Amino acid sequence: MDLIARLIEQLASDDEVVRVQAGELLLQMGSAAVRPLIDALQNPRHPARPMIAATLGQLGDKRAVEPLIAALKDPDKAVRYQAALALAKLKDRRALRPLIHALFDEMPPVGTDPLTGEPLLVRAAAAQALGELRATEAVPALKVLLKDEERPVRFAALQALIRIGTPEALQAVSDALMGERSGLPWEGLLRRLARLPVPEKRGILERLTQHPEPQVATLARQFLQEVTNPQPDGASLPLPSPPPTSNKAVFFPRRFGRWGVAMFLGLALLIAWGGRWSRWLAAILVVSLPIVAWVRRRSTPKTPMPPQSLSLLSSTSRHEETP
Repeated sequence: MDLIARLIEQLASDDEVVRVQAGELLLQMGSAAVRPLIDALQNPRHPARPMIAATLGQLGDKRAVEPLIAALKDPDKAVRYQAALALAKLKDRRALRPLIHALFDEMPPVGTDPLTGEPLLVRAAAAQALGELRATEAVPALKVLLKDEERPVRFAALQALIRIGTPEALQAVSDALMGERSGLPWEGLLRRLARLPVPEKRGILERLTQHPEPQVATLARQFLQEVTNPQPDGASLPLPSPPPTSNKAVFFPRRFGRWGVAMFLGLALLIAWGGRWSRWLAAILVVSLPIVAWVRRRSTPKTPMPPQSLSLLSSTSRHEETP
């Protein structure tokens, strides 16, 4: 058995570390692993077929599209679930109609999400894939899922319709959100909605400011404010005002101060009317005074200059990806 075949077998291991390491090595092999993975996926007795479908999606090779489409009708619901998620990553429109049919997969959940505890359903994965494809043809079917009894399915349908972004899709989103209560990740949904480059988003956010849930209404008002008064990219803060300047003439360098002026005047008088030793002392002081001033200037910490402009942070840099 060659290395790729052994790694594919390890995808069925009960040890999660072994499965993850095998998957990572297969991804590093790239296109060389695609054909053996497809052959293993098409073997109905292979124990690692769900993981194989997921690995094919991660590899992103278009040769896997047709085998994954066929896997959407597999008797094993785990294979169908992973095949739908893999097709979401491949984003190939050949999968559009098979994914629409998968929206009405009536099988029980594959399992539960280890992070959220929500059920994992094939129709939710199919809705996610159709959103990635921005499939306008799927809008009527996705609208039906907005009334699904499972919250993850409704959430996946909402995300897909927002990503598609047509007027029909957004109207369905608006109606569905007004009927939803707690349990949805509202901030992420409204942020995704506010980022859409369409005028309909403003009307939806205005409507959601009247939502029965106070938290939802508050979030809607916040995002509506961002949509109404967007902060332009590259905006700058106003420049600081320059310090006031005096109109008095400066007759002597400021760094020497008043004591320096008095010292120089005194030394000048000493040189003019003093004796020989007084003149030597004055000469020494004249030479040493600039040196002392230079040393003081070097030892004083400099204040950094203020920047000419400070770019404001864009509001799109917070949490969610662009739709």
